[in-house]
Amino acid sequence: MKQRPKQHGGGLKARRSASLAALAGVALLAGGCASPTTGRVRDAQLLYGDWQRPAAIAEARQAGPFFEHVATADGARRDSWRPFLHTRITTADGAASHDEWLWPVYSANRRDGALSWRFLLWFGQDSATADDDASQRLWLFPIWFQGRSQQGEDYAALFPVYGTICDMIADRIHFALFPLWLEVDRVGNRTQNVLWPIFSRTRGETANGFKVFPLYGRLERTGKGREKFALWPIWTSSVHTNRNPGTAWMLFPVVGRVNRESESTWMALPPFFNFTHGRGKLEGYRKINCPWPIIRIVDEGPMRKRVFFPFWGRKWHVAGKYDACWAVWPFYSSRHVVKRDVREKARSLTPVYHQSSLMRDADGDGEFETPVENFLRVWPLFSARADGTNSFLKVPDLSFSKRTGALERNLLDMFTLYTRGGETSPRRVDHEALWGMLRLGRGEAYRATRVWPVWDAEEEADAWSWSLLGGLLGRRGDADAARWRYLWFFGGEAPNTKALGKEDAP
Repeated sequence: MKQRPKQHGGGLKARRSASLAALAGVALLAGGCASPTTGRVRDAQLLYGDWQRPAAIAEARQAGPFFEHVATADGARRDSWRPFLHTRITTADGAASHDEWLWPVYSANRRDGALSWRFLLWFGQDSATADDDASQRLWLFPIWFQGRSQQGEDYAALFPVYGTICDMIADRIHFALFPLWLEVDRVGNRTQNVLWPIFSRTRGETANGFKVFPLYGRLERTGKGREKFALWPIWTSSVHTNRNPGTAWMLFPVVGRVNRESESTWMALPPFFNFTHGRGKLEGYRKINCPWPIIRIVDEGPMRKRVFFPFWGRKWHVAGKYDACWAVWPFYSSRHVVKRDVREKARSLTPVYHQSSLMRDADGDGEFETPVENFLRVWPLFSARADGTNSFLKVPDLSFSKRTGALERNLLDMFTLYTRGGETSPRRVDHEALWGMLRLGRGEAYRATRVWPVWDAEEEADAWSWSLLGGLLGRRGDADAARWRYLWFFGGEAPNTKALGKEDAP
């Protein structure tokens, strides 16, 4: 009998210990491991609406491969729950956000009061959520369409039974038992179709015509000319009266002719053989397809293009501003572009190798000496990025894209096992492995070590911190104050007597 209270007390202690351990485990998972920001100069699509602008990463945190949090210095942030669970991107002011749930099942964008979303084949858009009269749409493609047009017209359609659709391809589309009846309004012209595309009639401000497809058709455009066909595609012809007047005709697949003010073209077995030379304002222009798409030659001003598909192709600028080349398409390609004060060079061996560099002429002397970005990927082994003062290495990197997209955010980045970040000012290097469980950092007035969940310590200038067993016991502070942490949730802070006035001092 005397032992029963001991057993009860021991069981209670065991249950308390188990509960405390479980609570600690939840806290560790929720908190994750703080990741070094060394060398992380961008997280593409973190700055909503400006994907290409570099962003200084101020905070990063991971909980194994399943959760990642990244925040920029100006307050933008991204949280990704993997694989494919949820990603949310927000700007610092909250004016824009992007959500992905079970990507690619659902995604939504909010910006400046506008909302657009997609759920499988459902598409929704509201140009101003606070304005009931703003344009909006709700489409289940290609079955159901409803919304309000930019001109304020409400519409709905059940395809192919009956309805009206606005702001899709044309200004307005109306149908009944499609293809029995179809009516299309575009820029002041209306085309009525019976048994589309066989019978149609077009009337309006700038166009007038009809067709009985494929027997005969005719269309006149005010100020532009007229077009005809007979037994399409065997015979087609056009007369142009606009800024480039002339005529064109084609007897398919035998011969074709274009004779306009700025160009002259002969076609044989179109589209396989084409011989064009420019005149007037296009003097010097030349295009040869012989046969298309195998051999293509184009001269257009200072631009030159030569294609011998699929063996070799090149497009270049005679002054050296642009040069793109490929061989054994689509396996090898290279690119050299000079635009204003930036020079880009890139080479790819698909899908294994890609290397690119951006250099800037900072002083205007014609020499590109300032590095903007250097990038190297050997797929799937690693990718490395550097900008002159920062560098970042990922091992492995399964992405084919240079920028971070939905696939990287929701899946591929969870397979990165090791990263190395470096900075030159102040000089420091951070190594991280197994999603933050292992970390080693060294540099000027900087040290960091982690073997999760046993030990985590970091020291930078006068600030320092350490924790044991993920927060079972820990302490952080600086030259003026320190704070204890124990049992993961509790702690106390020593008073900063240097910052207190005499009346506040203990």
